[in-house]
Amino acid sequence: MAFKVTGAPMLFLALAVASPAAAMPMAGSFSGRVDNQAPQMLGPNAVRVQQTANGLNAGPGTPLDGAKVQWSEIVTLTNGQGPVEGTITFITPSGTTSSPYTGTVTTDPQGRVTARGKFRTGESTGDFAGLKGNGSFSVAYSSRTDFTGEWRGDFKMPGRKTSRR
Repeated sequence: MAFKVTGAPMLFLALAVASPAAAMPMAGSFSGRVDNQAPQMLGPNAVRVQQTANGLNAGPGTPLDGAKVQWSEIVTLTNGQGPVEGTITFITPSGTTSSPYTGTVTTDPQGRVTARGKFRTGESTGDFAGLKGNGSFSVAYSSRTDFTGEWRGDFKMPGRKTSRR
């Protein structure tokens, strides 16, 4: 039995070095490649796919510009449409930040796969510890494994602590 597996690792979150009281709008883009898929048939025309992906973020002027990006998600499709939920993690030399996301995957009659959704910041380390924010994303696949996307949102960093000597 052959079937076409289509899913959409999504994405997202951003960082800003902003004052504790002010939210800062930010945006960026990413490219990625699915490196592992585990499909489970749920019935005729229905499949659940657990997948992971890796890629790079572009966000000129943001702390996440050039960050390595990792996705882990579950996509449940019926007739090529359905929900996606997962986590995206941005990795930089100065820290990491992960965000859970949810969205909807859509496959059009020509087989093009896209996704849209929302994310909120989760666990963060290093310079990103205490990051708060949320936003939206969109993704489009150019092949069964390659995709690009965009994100935008509003973010706040906690105030910096200073030491007294």
